[in-house]
Amino acid sequence: MNTNRYTPAIITEKDYTFSIPLYQRLFAWGEEQVNGLLYDLKNHFEKEGEVPYYLGMLSCIENEGRYDLIDGQQRFTLMMLLGITFQKEGNGWDKFLAGGKRLTFKARSKDTEYIKSLIHKSSFVAEKNEKMNCGIQTISNFMDKEFEDETTRKTFAQRVYNHLSFFFSELPKEYAQHPESLNKYFEAMNNSGKGLEQHEILKVDLMRGEENQVHLTRIWNLVSEMNRPIIRYSENTTENEYRNAYIAAIGSCREGRYEDALSLCEELTDKKSDRSLESIVAERHEFARIVGHSERSILSFPDFLRLNFAIFNKVEASYNFYREELLRIFKADSIANKQNFYHQLLFTRLLIDYYFIYKEGNETVTRYNLLFNAGEQKEALTQYQSMLYVSTTFYSWMRPILQELMNSPIEKTDKLLDLLKVTDNGLHPMPTNTEDLSYGKVDRYYFWRLDYYLWENRDAYFEHEEDRMIVKDYLFKANRSIEHVHPQNQDHNSEWGEDAVNSFGNLALISQSFNSQQSNDSVNVKFARIEDQADNAKLESIKMYRIYLDAKRTPDGWDEKAREKHEEEMYNLLKKSYSMEE
Repeated sequence: MNTNRYTPAIITEKDYTFSIPLYQRLFAWGEEQVNGLLYDLKNHFEKEGEVPYYLGMLSCIENEGRYDLIDGQQRFTLMMLLGITFQKEGNGWDKFLAGGKRLTFKARSKDTEYIKSLIHKSSFVAEKNEKMNCGIQTISNFMDKEFEDETTRKTFAQRVYNHLSFFFSELPKEYAQHPESLNKYFEAMNNSGKGLEQHEILKVDLMRGEENQVHLTRIWNLVSEMNRPIIRYSENTTENEYRNAYIAAIGSCREGRYEDALSLCEELTDKKSDRSLESIVAERHEFARIVGHSERSILSFPDFLRLNFAIFNKVEASYNFYREELLRIFKADSIANKQNFYHQLLFTRLLIDYYFIYKEGNETVTRYNLLFNAGEQKEALTQYQSMLYVSTTFYSWMRPILQELMNSPIEKTDKLLDLLKVTDNGLHPMPTNTEDLSYGKVDRYYFWRLDYYLWENRDAYFEHEEDRMIVKDYLFKANRSIEHVHPQNQDHNSEWGEDAVNSFGNLALISQSFNSQQSNDSVNVKFARIEDQADNAKLESIKMYRIYLDAKRTPDGWDEKAREKHEEEMYNLLKKSYSMEE
């Protein structure tokens, strides 16, 4: 697949054929969604004539001469239903359908046969697909209601055939040999079977009746791809030029010059073209970039939309808001000025790309990086955002920072780090005493926070350069559970009191899998594992490493006296972190 834009006409010319894998859900669009798209198409072509209408991105994998649709099966199936209805108008739709060979359903032969029976107008139907049948009826009723004569019907069908446009993102064939990675990609893109379809429907709803639809579509297409930066990095561009492109685009948004900002995004994306709407390239995904991590951003696109909705409509959003379905949110409280909302989407996406961490790595290793590097605190800012990303709901800390950035520029990493710390302190007050940090009471956040401040102050808390280097490479990770260093089951250790075992000094965060692995192992076994982590510079917890060092690297050294001293020192550091000069 090597052209920039695809239409039913181009697919027919290239004779591409497609399959829908078994793990994709059945066609689910109802009358409301189908009518929504049809009216949007009609309004678009009446206003814009031969200008392409963009339906979004479809993802696929080449498989023995056909293309498996990994994402976009709903829209492609609807395109088949349009073809079935429009084939009587001529205009090439009968060739697009290819007698039913254009689209097949793997391991769902009844759906394949049903499509063929509709194409051939067969009186014999093995089993009717009710959703597809409803789609056909909805399209037929729309055509009868909206077009009074044959000429206008044919014109509409012809324009859809030539100008209903979308891009294909062809995933590498290696995905077919990595089902776990493919499943992760599919789950994230479809958001448990709801998210992707909902934001594509939302795109149609928001665009309906709006002026300047081409401009708005360009914005949506750019901001919606969260698995890659909004401004692509070119081999011919230096890092400083790349950062300056973001600075310039953000500055244009601040001044209300959104078309200039949009042009900057598109210009650097592909310097070899003029970046007209027709030439936005659906670039091939790099397998190493996204295997195991379907999104480069720390936000999914549905959450990006929810966050922008809350900011735009000044909604004090809670956890339940961010779990609500997109369509319900946007229908419950409408967007008063959609042009302004789209411009906010462009502005906030640029800010998120530039000022917030993003993920990079492969299936087994995820690291975080940051484009913003002015000042002296890029590394610390990256670590602090990483700490918040794994410990705190994104909207709690990202929204206030994002709104501050929307109001005024922040030119140095030092200042942004200070703002982030102040915001975080407001979200997580200092516990009044160590009892509040004991097992059963403590919020896991405080362990992540403590690990950050141990990392930031490693010169003061780690005597030897070798230990400081081990700590320097620490990577914050999610899915941590609380570990008792001196185990709750004390059969193989000296007897401690229950309060001592459950005290803050005896606790640390480690991965859930590692916790289940060592559980009630003796301190000897646990210390051996900590030593192995240190040797490989892959610490599970900086606090736990301090426990190991405070015990003089020996299991016998981890007694109640060492625990008390460690607890006091760690609590004082935690307390100090709230009074450090911002």
